[in-house]
Amino acid sequence: MLNLNEATQSNDSNTSMLQPMEFSQILDTTFSLYRKYFLLFLGIIAILFFGELAAYSLKGFFSNSLLKNLIVIGISEPFALVSMGGIIVVSATTYLGRHITSRAALRHTLKRFFPMLGGYLLWLLFFAILLMGIVFFFNGMVRARSLVSLFAMLLTCIPVSTYFIVRWLFVAETVLLEKLPVGSALKRSSQLVRRTWWRVCSISISFFILSSAISVIFKVSVVCILVLTNIAGETDFMDIIRWATTENAVDSSNLPFYAIMTCTDLVVDTLTFPIWIIGNTLLYLDLRIRKDRSDIEIQVANSSGVSLNSV
Repeated sequence: MLNLNEATQSNDSNTSMLQPMEFSQILDTTFSLYRKYFLLFLGIIAILFFGELAAYSLKGFFSNSLLKNLIVIGISEPFALVSMGGIIVVSATTYLGRHITSRAALRHTLKRFFPMLGGYLLWLLFFAILLMGIVFFFNGMVRARSLVSLFAMLLTCIPVSTYFIVRWLFVAETVLLEKLPVGSALKRSSQLVRRTWWRVCSISISFFILSSAISVIFKVSVVCILVLTNIAGETDFMDIIRWATTENAVDSSNLPFYAIMTCTDLVVDTLTFPIWIIGNTLLYLDLRIRKDRSDIEIQVANSSGVSLNSV
């Protein structure tokens, strides 16, 4: 479907590249694309950065913690969703050996924003159920009041929500790249994941852990520099480590230190944001290549743009 005027075929476009990939190949291609087209991705994730910055600035005007969280979600999530869509479009386009501008990728994302939002909210619902199930399960283990409730949570809520999270993992990709409505996108994602659920789950979790680990490493590195240069002042070192790993708030009395920590948090999270999304997009393409390879090859060979829609 994705057929943008700004997406033009490059000289290195070659249908022979459309081969099934193992995890190591997906991983290598993820970092290769991010490195090669960094400025292109940067133009898209800048939207995420300004959305996070706006949310962070506004939440300082509210004292209620619940209201703060709602403000952050309400402001930052639309920016994050648009940025995610742009990354998906750019990843798919550049992987197929074609050029596209950040503007074209974002324009296409905005055209498909509401179907993507509908699928994302449904996926997010099951993700929230999973998180609540995990929290309740571990709280129940600590209190040990009802073993029956614990086992019921372990055997129903957590597995069911996890199953649908993985099954509908590619809703955004199918909405954007195959121009499907929400219902059809859910079915299409389920079709792609069928018989490969464990592989998709393990690879997606691996990319999430990897991007999170890279973020923590950068933050801890900054922490070490701040401590060695005494910029951190009397702020407890373990508090800083907890901020780097769990994003707990740090002491704001030292304004220069607090400003550096805040900027570091925003910049690092923004720069590591595309890793998981690029990896998932390549995993989606890998599943499509395995199931629809002949269709994709015909479209890539014959189209002047990028077309991933099934024939």
